[in-house]
Amino acid sequence: MVLRWALAPLLVVCGFIVTGMLGGFVADFVGLWHIPGAGFSAAFAVVVVAYLAAPRYKFVSAITALVLGAIAAWLLLEPSFYPESYGARDAYQPTHLPIIATYIGGLLGLIAVILIRHWAGPNSSFKADGCAAA
Repeated sequence: MVLRWALAPLLVVCGFIVTGMLGGFVADFVGLWHIPGAGFSAAFAVVVVAYLAAPRYKFVSAITALVLGAIAAWLLLEPSFYPESYGARDAYQPTHLPIIATYIGGLLGLIAVILIRHWAGPNSSFKADGCAAA
């Protein structure tokens, strides 16, 4: 059990890095600004991976990842400014688009976790929160 708890944060960080990079590449490929795309996908993955990787207290782990991720995102992304390539009129103007996209990704990740909990059977390992049955 201790090993699984030790590996859970490592899996969350790996999920953050991989999906953040993929989200940024996909956003850039379709012609969008890469930072909001990376933030959205990374936040979604952090919440879902925290839920799936936690051996017990899965939902609490997902909410904890959401809250800590929201604080970290605020510290990293505020203030944000449009890039030079965004257009002469908007270049270097302040924007909240990256933090909004990141928060939406985290909230959608939490919705995905709720759906997983809802559709998982009562004996599923995806739903086991470690609460003792009375």
